[in-house]
Amino acid sequence: MEGASGRGLLCGTYWLYASPSWHRAILKASFLYPASSLCGIGPLGYYDVSLAVTESGEECLNWAGFPDYVQQYPDRGLGNHNYCRNPDGGSTPWCFYQLVSGAISWASCDCNQGALRLSEDGRVELYFSGIWGTICADHWTDWDASVICRQLGLSEIGTAGKTSGAALGPVPLHLHSANCHGDETVLLQCGYREAVSGACEQGIAAVECIPPEGVGAPLRLAGGKESFEGRVEVYHNGKWGTICDDQWDDRDAEVVCRQLGFSGTPKASSWARYGQGSGPILLDEVECSGNELSLDQCKKSNWGQQNCDHIEDAGVSCDPFTEGTVRLAGGRAASEGRVEVYYNGDWGTVCDDGWTELSAQVVCRQLGFSGPASLALEEEYTPGQGFILLDDVACTGAETSLLDCPHSNWGQHDCSHAEDVGVRCTPETNKILEGTSGSLLCLCRWGVGNGLLVHPFWRSALLPSGQLC
Repeated sequence: MEGASGRGLLCGTYWLYASPSWHRAILKASFLYPASSLCGIGPLGYYDVSLAVTESGEECLNWAGFPDYVQQYPDRGLGNHNYCRNPDGGSTPWCFYQLVSGAISWASCDCNQGALRLSEDGRVELYFSGIWGTICADHWTDWDASVICRQLGLSEIGTAGKTSGAALGPVPLHLHSANCHGDETVLLQCGYREAVSGACEQGIAAVECIPPEGVGAPLRLAGGKESFEGRVEVYHNGKWGTICDDQWDDRDAEVVCRQLGFSGTPKASSWARYGQGSGPILLDEVECSGNELSLDQCKKSNWGQQNCDHIEDAGVSCDPFTEGTVRLAGGRAASEGRVEVYYNGDWGTVCDDGWTELSAQVVCRQLGFSGPASLALEEEYTPGQGFILLDDVACTGAETSLLDCPHSNWGQHDCSHAEDVGVRCTPETNKILEGTSGSLLCLCRWGVGNGLLVHPFWRSALLPSGQLC
């Protein structure tokens, strides 16, 4: 229904029906957060959600194009992005946009962007770009579901589900994946990826706002740059809390990674490496043998019994990557983007000195794309941040990975991020190609954890003729 202002889809009423089979309540009708909640001030003192469209549907311009304004309002969330912000302290975020005439103007942003509702069967519906739509369930996780339940004000934790997309008719598919860490306040704070087609192998995302069934108290990782690392938080008695690092070691990290479904190398961290948590410190003196299936099975203090401060919050890394793993970032699809390479626990970019289509072909092959590769246009993708890890890459085109090519030493370059390379791969995968010496080049997909990553990485291997992956 229309809100009093005439602009908002502000349904504030919902009905609960008892379900005898589940002995729990399900949402029978839609529940939308009011616009004031979606455009509220975040913990940093300003609006910090990734909304980038005006009320009239115009795409916002990058703040980096207005350096004087960025300097006028430091520490207000402005930077190299086009997200709506309220640097002047107003109640509604806004942005600059370009008129048809070419002139620059500004407008308030659509505060309904990112509103959520649940259908009778728990299907998640998202208000995005002026229309209600759905989310693909192919990469849907309990972390995503928890953010949905939190935004709706129903629960601090949720369980991921899926429904068939066959009967949705003209309802559009908005997101291919949500990629939440689980501690976000609203869905649009997650590293979501927009859908480029309406195809979903696993159906449409749904949620139940109850703890997931399984072994042990639910865990999540918060504060990390990647989904496989962060401050360990545990759910107990309706609240999320942290774990003190007394006795915390790699054996404890191994159990946490196992419970979360990550198969990478477990490494414990202490002294709030991933930032200090808030709320209760729920566990202390955790001492796992490393063989347990969940943290509940380890020796530990009683719930809430501890003598710690949040500066001692425990963390883990369940790193699934090896040195030289590559990924594409910032593209419109998984087959294109800025080239990033993994080294010593960090992702970094590659400088374009000496870069040719032969090097692009090697990157695409390493990622599992067997078709032709092409170079991205200059600044086609947003520049990277952080490290520039490689320069002077000179592939012949026959290599199976980027590290097989001649290149500079790690971190040795004379470049800026304006020279970051990008590639466009042909989205053909799982092909078996003839190698240069009569061998078969077999492209094998290796899963990472429980599918939380946006772009699972691929490895390739030369096999004797006649063998399969």
